Amino acid sequence: MHTAVGIVGLGRMGQTLAAGFNRAVPSGRLFAVGRSRTSVVQLRSEVPGAGIVSLPELPDHADLLVLCIRNADLPAVLTDLRPRLTADHVVIVLNNGISLTSLAEAVPGPVAKLIPSVGNEIGVGATLLVPGPGFTEENEASVLSLLRSFSVPFVIEEHQGRAATDLASCGPALLARVAAEMAAAQRKRNAPLSADLAESLVATSLNALSRLLDNGASAAEIVDRVAVPGGNTAAAIEAAEGHLAAAWHAAFQTTADNERSMPPPQLNNDEHAG
Repeated sequence: MHTAVGIVGLGRMGQTLAAGFNRAVPSGRLFAVGRSRTSVVQLRSEVPGAGIVSLPELPDHADLLVLCIRNADLPAVLTDLRPRLTADHVVIVLNNGISLTSLAEAVPGPVAKLIPSVGNEIGVGATLLVPGPGFTEENEASVLSLLRSFSVPFVIEEHQGRAATDLASCGPALLARVAAEMAAAQRKRNAPLSADLAESLVATSLNALSRLLDNGASAAEIVDRVAVPGGNTAAAIEAAEGHLAAAWHAAFQTTADNERSMPPPQLNNDEHAG
């Protein structure tokens, strides 16, 4: 079991994961490094028990290091961490854009990826754990135990990362946009609904859908229950189906193309202790 967690980077995802891991570890076993005074003040307000330390000192306090930073900042961060990293430190990154093989060549211990989602802010939603070189079954069990404190974790393989991220991490925002467009479409048709009422009705439908899925129903079963042949729902699905499929295909192709367009960071692999 990992004895302490260190968060590097206190942007939106760093703050979310700091709050989540704070639920998972004993008091006094969460440490963080923030670049700006504002982010540190926010963390101290929302996670009062977190210890604030300097980046080079972090490995002295935590053995599970979660780097919530941009790929562009990764080489400099590893340079500062590397002198005190050992084979017992697990290094986790949050971005699909770097290969775990490259990361493993730059640090002496196990590596993995972690993809959070916005629901983790309130203790729900998926996290995706991608084991990398050196990441043992014991490491996996320990990290999963921590993640279950604030999420529903899934273990995936690295080649599944982009597609899984689209559904688990991008998914809440994509579905929220769909919900907003549903409400807006009725307003654009001059339906006799206020904006607040339309949005509330869609939100209630989403909540019902979520609970039905949680109770074991599949998406296809829910469609079959409501979309009776010849009915309005069936007609609506038939009218929208081709457009929906094309829209999702375009959205997911764009995320894949966008990720491929970003050059991976060039890590200095000659300095790690290994």
